[in-house]
Amino acid sequence: MRYRTLGRTGLTVSEVGFGTGGVSRLMAEDDREAQLRAVRGALDRGLTFFDTAAGYGNGRSEANLGRALRALGAKATVSTKVRLGPEELADPKGAAIASVERSLERLGQESVDLVQIHNLIAPRREWPIGLVLDPADILGPGGVLEGFRALRDRGKVRFFGLTGLGDPRAVREVAESGAFDTLQVYYNLLNPSAGHPVSPGFSALDYGLLLDRAAELGMGVLVIRVLALGALSEAPNFLGFVDAPPPLLSPGSEYGRDVQRAARLRWLAGREAASLAQAAVRFALMKAGVSTVLCGFSGEAQLDEVLSASGADGLPEEAMARLARIWSSDFARDR
Repeated sequence: MRYRTLGRTGLTVSEVGFGTGGVSRLMAEDDREAQLRAVRGALDRGLTFFDTAAGYGNGRSEANLGRALRALGAKATVSTKVRLGPEELADPKGAAIASVERSLERLGQESVDLVQIHNLIAPRREWPIGLVLDPADILGPGGVLEGFRALRDRGKVRFFGLTGLGDPRAVREVAESGAFDTLQVYYNLLNPSAGHPVSPGFSALDYGLLLDRAAELGMGVLVIRVLALGALSEAPNFLGFVDAPPPLLSPGSEYGRDVQRAARLRWLAGREAASLAQAAVRFALMKAGVSTVLCGFSGEAQLDEVLSASGADGLPEEAMARLARIWSSDFARDR
């Protein structure tokens, strides 16, 4: 395992982080022995960064992660998140404080290293998916930022972060306030627009080099959805999404469409990397400015496959040139 600095926080984190979201199921369910094995396996392999949220399994992910870390006596960097519902927007500051306090109780910790906003961000709270905040809900008087600062003053959190989903211009506005230390960025082989220019006809949401801008601002960059919910794997339906489509985070990246797009990248497996998943993680890690790539794990086989990308070479120039042609041609025709 190799390590990187999490932007201006100065924290050193493993370049692959352990995501505990409900999509990967393990940490949001009730198999404590399997959870303990997975967390122990991650720690033994050098992972030091664990990312959870109040919304993962209605708090179960936090409770299960905290229990496992305590049982193992582990010292790790831990991040959690706040997602406000419509009924809480009359008092974003108070709601953020209360959410973090509940998270700390579930984690069994006095403080966390990083607390992040989990809502999408868009002007006037208007966006086709997700629970949405206007930038003013965050930066304005009585906003989430004031709540985070109050928690930091009490020693409950150290650093603040954003989930970079929603309207890319609104996300950039909040990031450029300088008040936040990290940004979670949607970035993968199927939608590279946060870190690579794409054509005007690109079929997914164009994040407009948001990753590069975050790095310029000194923010730590946490890559999310690097495997596109498993579309970028050898068994894209292993999570059973055929009958129950997963939650959509980014318009234009519906799971079924991503599976079709990923089929055009199968040449990466065996030729450029041991597997398509490994190629996807190597692609993310080769990007300047990336601090860590978050992956969900449900077993040791997945751990070993993904972690084999840490320290590996980036994809060769010929492969990147071929990918650029696919992004500007084939993916542009997906509309």
